[in-house]
Amino acid sequence: MSDIKEFVLAGVVMKRLLSGEQTAGQFCLFENNSGGNTRTPIHVHARDDETVYIIEGELTAVIGGEPRRLTAGESIFLPRSIPHQLMNMSGNPCRYILIGTPALFDRFLEEAGRERQPDEVAGPPTPEEIERLREASSRFGITLLPDWPPPK
Repeated sequence: MSDIKEFVLAGVVMKRLLSGEQTAGQFCLFENNSGGNTRTPIHVHARDDETVYIIEGELTAVIGGEPRRLTAGESIFLPRSIPHQLMNMSGNPCRYILIGTPALFDRFLEEAGRERQPDEVAGPPTPEEIERLREASSRFGITLLPDWPPPK
């Protein structure tokens, strides 16, 4: 059974390759695309970890306030309970794999994000999208920290 769907969250297109339903809840797997001007909220997961692997482009992961620039072929583990943020402010596209363990992020994405429409180019999140993300976060043990969205 194929569970491949594309979602948009915080301006990033997230293609679900494997859902928690397909992995008995062990993990969920995504291929994400950032157009070059995206930043997730600074946030903390209480119940799941994330692993990121860069396929192409570059991404900055900020973990506990420390930035780390990642380029193609590099990966990073984002453990629960540590504040983190993923940013691609390079102006260039970045494609990366995201693995959520255990599978929780895929269900969060269904509530906090929205399904991508055919041929849609993801832009900055709308106020409605930010509010939906804020509302869903607490139900999945995710705490959003201040400073997002960034001041204009």
